[in-house]
Amino acid sequence: MRMMTEQEDKFDVDSDWVLPQLTELVPDGGRLDQETRKLDNIYFDTPGAGLRSFGITLRRRVGGSETGWQLKVPNGTARTELQSGWQGKTPPPELLEALKGLLAGESLDPVGTIRTTRTAHQVLNGDGELVVEIADDQVESGPPDGGTMLHSWHEVEVELGPAGKKKALKQARKMLLAAGASPSTHRTKLDRALGTALGDGQIAAVEPGTVGELVATYLAPQCDVLASNDVGMRTGRPAVHKTRVAARRLRSTLRMFDDVFDAAPAEELDNELSWYADLLGAVRDRDILSSRLTEQIAELPPQQVRGPIEAQITKALAAERQEALDRLNERIGGIRYGHLIQLLRGWRTAPPFTAAASEEASAAVKYVDKAKKKADKRLRKADDDIDQLHRARKATKRARYAAELVEPVDSDMKVIAKDAEELQTLLGEHQDAVVAADFLAKISADAGSETDGFTYGVLMANELNRAAHIRASLHK
Repeated sequence: MRMMTEQEDKFDVDSDWVLPQLTELVPDGGRLDQETRKLDNIYFDTPGAGLRSFGITLRRRVGGSETGWQLKVPNGTARTELQSGWQGKTPPPELLEALKGLLAGESLDPVGTIRTTRTAHQVLNGDGELVVEIADDQVESGPPDGGTMLHSWHEVEVELGPAGKKKALKQARKMLLAAGASPSTHRTKLDRALGTALGDGQIAAVEPGTVGELVATYLAPQCDVLASNDVGMRTGRPAVHKTRVAARRLRSTLRMFDDVFDAAPAEELDNELSWYADLLGAVRDRDILSSRLTEQIAELPPQQVRGPIEAQITKALAAERQEALDRLNERIGGIRYGHLIQLLRGWRTAPPFTAAASEEASAAVKYVDKAKKKADKRLRKADDDIDQLHRARKATKRARYAAELVEPVDSDMKVIAKDAEELQTLLGEHQDAVVAADFLAKISADAGSETDGFTYGVLMANELNRAAHIRASLHK
């Protein structure tokens, strides 16, 4: 299985639209090549649109050098493409394994056929390397058997090549927009063929310019991250940290905008996300602690490092991490995790909103005010109490996420989010120091060596001093 990153822009154009001259995109010494390809694709999904709900597509392609199977998974502004040369008509085992979590126990079946006549214009540099490809696509779509094509349209894709930089995408985008193309309103060709994916028969009813639209726009990418990173974790990509952050953002939104959602489904999702976040956290916390203590040891004067301290710490944390990772891998193969994925499908496409979601978007500022006041109050009352400072950190994080959500309609939110992030980082450093000191106390007691104990004591004292210094700075 081959893995690659795909960075592209998609544009809708009229049926008779003509691609403009592309010569100005060609770098000095480069050239412009052109070829026509016939691409037949059969797309696969679950009955509940388990892949398409998150912008993920699985297809079997016949045509040119790309004959085989491709799984495309959103990755920020790009997509990760997993390719298999498997010649069978059913999905290859390695891609089925990658999708195991997102299937949530459902079958994977053909859902549509898309045939593309592609005129590919390749911009090459002086070394013959691909800078960017502009694909002028005439597209037809129909049922899985491919017997009858029901829809047709014209679109353009611009994909960055291995030798290209984002500047090339911007140049091509500017040229196409000037020629009358418009940014595509569909994430994928399959979405255009079948319509927007809705989970479990739900109907999306988000009114423009409302609190609901703001919230839905913030929720959707968090759901996408959880889904995409499920594939990532099953295919060896380091995705635990970003997955945990997305789960936190979702939970924060459920809490800070609580009256915007129906209480029962919101509580259910919050409970399941809390369970999942704990599993992720057990892995991530060991990563943070290992990296932190390795750096702290490296900064000590040589005379203060006695015994195989780093090796002992690394071994202990590696064992704990592996135990946590085994537990995570076991749970994401179970029934409860499948239920969480099904919940995310519904929340991604049609959040269960109340009447409060119909308020004008500007009204969302009140939720940020509430979150900020709560965070400020917790910080004032915390004084030097370590547990209360940790709670204040969590509240500050929720205020930051709320401000980020509302920022599209109020530019003042950017400053609030930035201030909250800075305080969150400071309180996070305090918490990390406290956790590190506790861990050092435990491992030094288990070490049983006075020589080792000296360095453990130095490290512990340094961490406790850092924490005390941060607490003192909060009172200035």
